[in-house]
Amino acid sequence: MSTILTPTITEAGLQALFNAQSNGLQAQISAIALGDSAYVPQQNRTTLTSEKNRINISSGTLVSPTQLHMSVIDDSNKTFWVREVGFYLDDGTLLAVYSEPDKTLAYKSPEVDLLLAFDLALSGVPAGSVNIIDQGVDLNILIAPELAKMATAQISNMYRHVKHSFLLQDAGLI
Repeated sequence: MSTILTPTITEAGLQALFNAQSNGLQAQISAIALGDSAYVPQQNRTTLTSEKNRINISSGTLVSPTQLHMSVIDDSNKTFWVREVGFYLDDGTLLAVYSEPDKTLAYKSPEVDLLLAFDLALSGVPAGSVNIIDQGVDLNILIAPELAKMATAQISNMYRHVKHSFLLQDAGLI
């Protein structure tokens, strides 16, 4: 299931886009930050309210001149509810922020890597004014270890259940 997020483009982010374009360059999105505060973002925002982790973009593609697709994986040992997301340029400027009061996107647990993908539609900005700096990592490969962990946990749980059933049968309780 996917949720459509409508991020707020910041004033500083728009200024960075226009400055880059006026110099014949593209602004470079290089990181996505995750935080645990929920609020209605304003365009004058320059940081997340409660940033927990800033992650380099693993993979990113230009879907169109004004739409970007980006994926990140948070493999930290941190624990928090993801309630705010920030898209940062390579110079540290917050380009866009998403958050909503009373809405949670995900839970980050130390035991499980959190894989997130975002499509960012940049309406009202010059076409082709943004590029993505990514790590060139195909995240589909990174899902395999997580699936193996889940399979191991499921098999271990089934083993405990079967063992427990045999113990109850031997005791004459079932």
